[in-house]
Amino acid sequence: MYEQYLTYHHIPCGAILGRIMAKEHFTQRELASRSEIPYQRINDFIANRRRISPENSLKLEKVLNIDYQCFFYQIQTNHEIYLATRRFSEQLQPDMSKYRKNLFWDTDLDTIDWQRNSEWIIKRVFEYGNQNEIEETIRFYGKIKITNVLQNAINSWNSENLKYNLKKYLGDEIED
Repeated sequence: MYEQYLTYHHIPCGAILGRIMAKEHFTQRELASRSEIPYQRINDFIANRRRISPENSLKLEKVLNIDYQCFFYQIQTNHEIYLATRRFSEQLQPDMSKYRKNLFWDTDLDTIDWQRNSEWIIKRVFEYGNQNEIEETIRFYGKIKITNVLQNAINSWNSENLKYNLKKYLGDEIED
């Protein structure tokens, strides 16, 4: 009956617990009494101030007639994975405020895969980027990666500007 909540990774466990309680017409005090979990702890679960242990998850499921072992614990874990994935993916892109939209005029900035398309991005920034864009690209990818990419890309479309920026920003790092 409540299995669809297992797929709502973006919703915290406490919100789902609160929703199920409302559907089943349970108050926090009533759930606390029936589950033998202290009232304040139930309140903390709903407010997402406390993690639900597997044992407490089993107690809540029994009272709420949910026939899915460690239901709330799994919802909580799925949500934590979702949050960790979002934090990790945010680390996988540079500070977007440093880039002009017209630098990537032919691409939606929000959909760029900054890891998979790193060579193309580095070339584009060093061919057409301004100082802020170049410095952010160096900070994000590192001098070694940029040097390796650009030394193999000297024969690009705007190679004179690329060579100039390569010497200006990474002059000591490159081999002639």
